[in-house]
Amino acid sequence: MNEIEALQAIDTALSALAPDERARVLGWAQAKYGSPVQIAPEGSANAAPAQPTAAPQVTLRTKSSSNGKSSKRSKSIISMDKSLNLSPSGKQSAVQFGGGKSPSNVIQKSVVAVYYLRHVLEIEKVTVEGVFTFFKTLSWRVPADLKNTLQQAGTHGFLDTSNNQDIKLTSLGENLVEHELPAKTK
Repeated sequence: MNEIEALQAIDTALSALAPDERARVLGWAQAKYGSPVQIAPEGSANAAPAQPTAAPQVTLRTKSSSNGKSSKRSKSIISMDKSLNLSPSGKQSAVQFGGGKSPSNVIQKSVVAVYYLRHVLEIEKVTVEGVFTFFKTLSWRVPADLKNTLQQAGTHGFLDTSNNQDIKLTSLGENLVEHELPAKTK
C-alpha cells in the first residue's frame, strides 16, 4: 500500500463514522503515532500550524464525489459559560485550585478543569463550554480543538466523554487530581 492508497482508506473509514466517533479515532491515532494532523480549510493549499512543532504537518482534504471539490469542514466555536462563578465565596477559586495543581499538559489541565467543576463547584453536568471557561479564567492556552483534547483525556482513561454535555471523571481522573498533582519533584 502506498501513501495515496493509505489516505484513501483512512478517508473512507473516517467518512463512515459519526463526528464524535471520528474525533475519538483521530485522538487515538495522534496519541499512538505522535504526528499532529492539521486539517486544511476549504480553498487553502496548506494549513498553517496551530503552534510551532518539529514534527511534519499532514494536510488532509476530502473530495466530494459529485463535484470533485474539497468538502467544507465545520468549525466549532465554543463560548464562555457566563453562568459559572469560578470565584465562589466560601470555596476555593478556580485560579487557586488550578494553580495549586500545576498540571503540565492540556490533558491534565482538562482533567483538573472537570474535577474543579464537578467536585468544588458541584456542577451536575460539566460541558465543553464549562471547561473552556475554566481555561480562559486561568489564562491557559486553549487547545485548537478542545473537544478532541477532552476525547484524548477519555482515551487515556481520565474522563468519560461519551456525552460532551455531561463530561464525567473516572476514578483514574480523580486519582490524578487528588494524588498525583502537583507532580512530586525529585
